[in-house]
Amino acid sequence: MGKGQDTKEHIIRQSAGLFNTKGYAGTTLSDIIERCQVRKGGIYNHFENKDEIALAAFDYSFAQLRNLLAEAMAAWSTRADKLLAICDVYVTLIEQDVCEGGCPILNTAVENDDGHPLLKQRAQHAMTELMTALGKMIREGIELQEFRSDVDVKAACSVIIALVEGGLMLSKLFDDNIHIRHCTDQVRAYIKGNLAT
Repeated sequence: MGKGQDTKEHIIRQSAGLFNTKGYAGTTLSDIIERCQVRKGGIYNHFENKDEIALAAFDYSFAQLRNLLAEAMAAWSTRADKLLAICDVYVTLIEQDVCEGGCPILNTAVENDDGHPLLKQRAQHAMTELMTALGKMIREGIELQEFRSDVDVKAACSVIIALVEGGLMLSKLFDDNIHIRHCTDQVRAYIKGNLAT
């Protein structure tokens, strides 16, 4: 990898934390320059504008989240345990700040629901990917008879995602991890009580 590519990736990595913490509107080009320790020309050698950096930064942050989820689920064999592992990832997002600023999908969706259309679209695609993977896992659990055959897969995905993302939002809003713990406890109860055979 050349020096130019290294610099570009450095800008993306450093900017990801800024955008995920301060949001698109709250992050200035000056913030990016200061954090990355590069000159303005160094930024413009790789990106046309702040929008390009923000989109690349979102993709980077979402890839981090995707990797955390994949690693956590790979440690388990049953679909129920894989779903439960998702809860652990969301608790870790809050308690260990492994993705600076928390969940990039949540942060981007909240800031850009009526704001930046391209970032909203990125968040929609990321959430669709997450819900599709979740639905696939639940359907596999039904086929393997780990989950009940009458499970409404779309409804189950909505409930699980709403609980973990909602718990994350409340924990960040009130600076209190108890909310993510309450919500992930509800996901665990939902999986055991509504999905499992």
